[in-house]
Amino acid sequence: MTMDICQCVTNTAQRQRSRCFDSLLSHSEKKMSVPRTSCTKLTLITVGAVILQFFGLSVFLFAFFPVKPTLSGHSGLESLRPPSCNAGGASNRSEASLPPDQLRSLYQEVSEILPPYDRLILMVIDALPAEFVLGKNGKPPRKAFMEAMPYTQSLLANGMAVGYHAVAVAPTVTMPRLKAIVSGAIGGFLDVAFNFNTQAYLDDNLLAQFFKIGWKMVMHGDDTWLKLFPSFFARHDGVGSFFVKDTVQVDQNVSRHLGEELSRDDWNILAWIMLDISVAATVC
Repeated sequence: MTMDICQCVTNTAQRQRSRCFDSLLSHSEKKMSVPRTSCTKLTLITVGAVILQFFGLSVFLFAFFPVKPTLSGHSGLESLRPPSCNAGGASNRSEASLPPDQLRSLYQEVSEILPPYDRLILMVIDALPAEFVLGKNGKPPRKAFMEAMPYTQSLLANGMAVGYHAVAVAPTVTMPRLKAIVSGAIGGFLDVAFNFNTQAYLDDNLLAQFFKIGWKMVMHGDDTWLKLFPSFFARHDGVGSFFVKDTVQVDQNVSRHLGEELSRDDWNILAWIMLDISVAATVC
């Protein structure tokens, strides 16, 4: 009898332990099944978010940093004639075979416009605020600014010069602004990066046209011009485009050639590229 009771108690304990083990095993399986489902969803959400970020970044880059295709070739005599269906005749002779002096004469003959001057001085003061010369909000410039540029102010006052505000499209760094001056091209935000590694400009532009007709060009100033037009200038003295801490020294390096160049008659275009005090703000 005693043995039966002990055996019964033992069997009951074993059944309880078995039930407890089964319960723990079932609970563990349930706990393990929940994280698997959550991890799968989390992985899908993460992958979807990464793909969405790459898509948004691509849209941003292509929209704000478009790469403009380079247009090869330069305009010629066809720009001076009215549109015509006649593609033949002596008037369409090859321009490439003509020497520069004959090409220049041909341009003048076709355009029927004689140049009023045979020499041109292009002076660019980089980052010169318009208010220093033209004033601001309809008011004339301050007396100190007018006294600093008396010759320019006298030309404006006598009607021998025209002053106006030109609205520049961002970015307003040096390289895209030079392209706008010589070709009318509109710069893009990607030009900010290209400004640090300027390459030769291959699109049609004024300097290329002058060079094609044999005009001799001389440049003193910002070496960005030399990088954009590496073979156009017969003489040049380039100044580092990022040397802006001492604008006085940069200007002196440019203006020291003034007397010599003005006394010479072997150039058609003389370009002076100087720095304004506002450029120094780029290093502050």
